[in-house]
Amino acid sequence: MSHSASCDYCGLPVATAASASEPVYCCFGCQFAAGVTRESDGAMDRLSLQGPYARLGISVFCTMNVIMLTMALWAYAENPDTRFAAALADFLRYFAMLFTIPVLVLLGRPLAESATGQLRRGLLSTDLLLLTGVLAASAASILSTFRGNGHVYFEVACVILVLVSLGRWLEAHGRVRASQALDELERLLPDRVLRLEATGDQTEEIPVAEIRAGDRLRVRAGERVAVDATVESGTASVDEQFFTGESVPVLKTVGDELLGGSLNLDGDLVVCARSTAEGGALARLVRQVREARLTRGEHQALADRWSRAFFPIIGLLALATFGVHTWRERWDVGLMNALSVVLIACPCGLALATPLAAWVALGTAARRGVLFRSGEAIERLARTRRVYFDKTGTLTTGQPRVVRFVCENPQDFDLLRNLSVAITQSSTHPFSVAIHEFLEAAGPIPALEGFRTVPGAGLEAVLADGGFVYVGSREWMASQKLAVGPRVQAALADSKGASASHVFVGTTGRGTAAAGVGALFLLEETLRPSVAACLAGLEDLAIGAEVLTGDRRERGEALRRELGIPVRARLLPEQKVEWIRRTGGSAGRGTETDPGVVMVGDGLNDAPALAAASLGMALGCGTDVSRDTADVCLVRDDLAMVPWSIGFARRTVRTMRQNLGWSFGYNGVGVVFAAAGWLHPAIAAALMVVSSLMVLGNSLRLQEGEISPSFPSPLQEGPAGLLRPSEGVEA
Repeated sequence: MSHSASCDYCGLPVATAASASEPVYCCFGCQFAAGVTRESDGAMDRLSLQGPYARLGISVFCTMNVIMLTMALWAYAENPDTRFAAALADFLRYFAMLFTIPVLVLLGRPLAESATGQLRRGLLSTDLLLLTGVLAASAASILSTFRGNGHVYFEVACVILVLVSLGRWLEAHGRVRASQALDELERLLPDRVLRLEATGDQTEEIPVAEIRAGDRLRVRAGERVAVDATVESGTASVDEQFFTGESVPVLKTVGDELLGGSLNLDGDLVVCARSTAEGGALARLVRQVREARLTRGEHQALADRWSRAFFPIIGLLALATFGVHTWRERWDVGLMNALSVVLIACPCGLALATPLAAWVALGTAARRGVLFRSGEAIERLARTRRVYFDKTGTLTTGQPRVVRFVCENPQDFDLLRNLSVAITQSSTHPFSVAIHEFLEAAGPIPALEGFRTVPGAGLEAVLADGGFVYVGSREWMASQKLAVGPRVQAALADSKGASASHVFVGTTGRGTAAAGVGALFLLEETLRPSVAACLAGLEDLAIGAEVLTGDRRERGEALRRELGIPVRARLLPEQKVEWIRRTGGSAGRGTETDPGVVMVGDGLNDAPALAAASLGMALGCGTDVSRDTADVCLVRDDLAMVPWSIGFARRTVRTMRQNLGWSFGYNGVGVVFAAAGWLHPAIAAALMVVSSLMVLGNSLRLQEGEISPSFPSPLQEGPAGLLRPSEGVEA
């Protein structure tokens, strides 16, 4: 009974009936290359005839002798006119046959095993066609040898086997090169860790695979954290740059969480594992990229359809070539021309054209912190014509900052500041956190009682003397009958049309400040430093950009002026979905008429909009690469990776099309030459290898000269970080 598995050499999915303990290979090339790898590692006797290096070396030596003997036969003794010439011809034929036999055994047997194995699974493969041609050429040559006359084609059979084996070996190495970037990420995780005993501080070294949630592990300076964990003891600086994009190490102490794959720089930590090795942040990312490699995009589907039609079409064409040339010349000429057709039309390059480019792209992008859910997502992203951005948490950090603090009566400044510090220190609302960080208490903080949060309104607390203090919206101040004074009114008028949010501070006046609204905070969200780089990159790619936000129109207009792109404000989540669908979102997903609408969000509260777009892109997936609604996940909070991803996707699709164009063109022109009898089988075999190498080299170029995500960023020196308390304060 067959089951699904992955090739033990290149990772390609393959159906097999082998037991779990046996190595599984997708093709003869991977089996051959895996043997070479084992031999290089010293796991196999280098002088053994079973060693791939030895097999290939002996086969090349024998093939060179066969070529020399057959060339001598053609030149001096193919048509003997004397007894000596006839004896020389027989000598050359028999010795050519003797040198051919090792090549057939050493290289032909693995090819035969691959062909018959696929035939047992109901697959008609190119290996079967190649094997048929090699056996036919060998049989015809052996017959001519024993008859003592006629042409021999031993050199054809030998050259084909050597070049096919060498070509498949190179293809297998190419598939491994395509996985190189992903393998580098996987190698970041340690193979073994130190686990502490349940009682005491004794440690034992165990394989990472044996880690279980709840295990206590020791992570020494210079070691990577194997799994997601929580610090139990110790303090250290930890490098989380891959997940967060932040180059400055983060200080971790007791109770802090660690990500699997982060690097302990300078301390000794004891941590408690929160997952197994497969559940760590980096391990999850690698696993999802490996799963993405198994998906099929449109270009891969096209190549698959052609590959399925290849065998009957080329088989019929080879038979027709054999028949025509046999009728017009001789049967052996027809056989050689038919073999040339099979060799030149071999779809090895076509089979590599799209998956190899996709593999290289997925691994390279993952190394840059861009996770594609599938190969199809790359193709959809390449069609992008318009990008919609969510505002909060995407274009902005989601953390507001105070830009202005206005106090109605200067004599109440210190009191209102201290009251604001006291009431906001117990709240986790972003506005409360921003206000608390902005202010510095002058003197003792008043004691508050009866603290409560009123959803949608603000905060309320009771002072020791029975007075009330309120922090919140203007509507809530009005509901408490707290009037707004002229100084605060003037500040409101000045900020009209700006993107600032308003937070009021009001008191009832019993033993405190005068009753009414005593102060006003103006807060603005901080744009990410990479916003300008992102928009400049999209403009370079001729891609439109637009913001969809639920903010009021005044704030949307201010954002439009600041960014210079359209902003649609006061949109509810369902209205965002409707707008995306109206402009051609999910209705066209995955089709040639797909208008290429991309939605960029944080992947949490904007999940419906991400799902409605042609392609959803989630920002800042660092610790959670499993946000299901996003087709592309940006591990770091770097908007510059949005245009980089689109540009890289376009480059990948362009490479796929170049590979397909080359493969189709090469096969088409080559078949015409071969069918006409203008191509020798040995040359056809060499050209088959060249075709695969062209596709391989073109795909691997995606690893080199990557598109830089560093676009000009004029906003990077703009508002970033909190103001000092002395800035923006009006007493």
